[in-house]
Amino acid sequence: MGSRSSAFCLRNGAAPFGVPAPAIYVLLLGLGLWVAFEYLPIGRYLYAIGSNPRAAELSGIPKHRYVIVAFAASGLITAFAGVVLGSKLQIGQANVGNEFLLPAFVGALLGSTAIRVGRVNVWGTLVAVAVLAVGISGIEQLGSSFFVEPLFNGTTLLIAVGLAGFAARRRVRTALREDERAMQSAREVAADNQSPQVEEGKPK
Repeated sequence: MGSRSSAFCLRNGAAPFGVPAPAIYVLLLGLGLWVAFEYLPIGRYLYAIGSNPRAAELSGIPKHRYVIVAFAASGLITAFAGVVLGSKLQIGQANVGNEFLLPAFVGALLGSTAIRVGRVNVWGTLVAVAVLAVGISGIEQLGSSFFVEPLFNGTTLLIAVGLAGFAARRRVRTALREDERAMQSAREVAADNQSPQVEEGKPK
């Protein structure tokens, strides 16, 4: 048995200004990812690769490079989360995070139905994770059976997949309607511009 330092325990137990350390980590990480995805080229490149990898590659985006960067960043964030979780549980086990895999999928998919509908986004994911946390806490307080929590996560995942697909289709339909209206407006403007020319060309 190894000894645990007090600094390791403070990674989860610290509460500067009365705010738990994990909440500060989530806020800082969310802000960093939001800036990266919304205001930096790497975020737009990753959105393009996720939407259509072939089109992104044809437009000159180095797909493999950014995919590697995305996986590396995901692994780094997951490693840090594992350190915080180990600090909370005061144990080190390789299989302790398996139960968080399904909620992670649910959070990402359900997050695409909030804030920016039809598109995976940082703040929508945080809202979805908060909803899941409230639901799971309620289930635990009710003292439900062991299978209820995975059932809740699985049901929420199915709902999230359905809502995400519906939101994506709705976004595509809205874009198509806007394109049709723009084309119709362009035709009307072109027709209006041609009418005076035809009238001027008529013999007096």
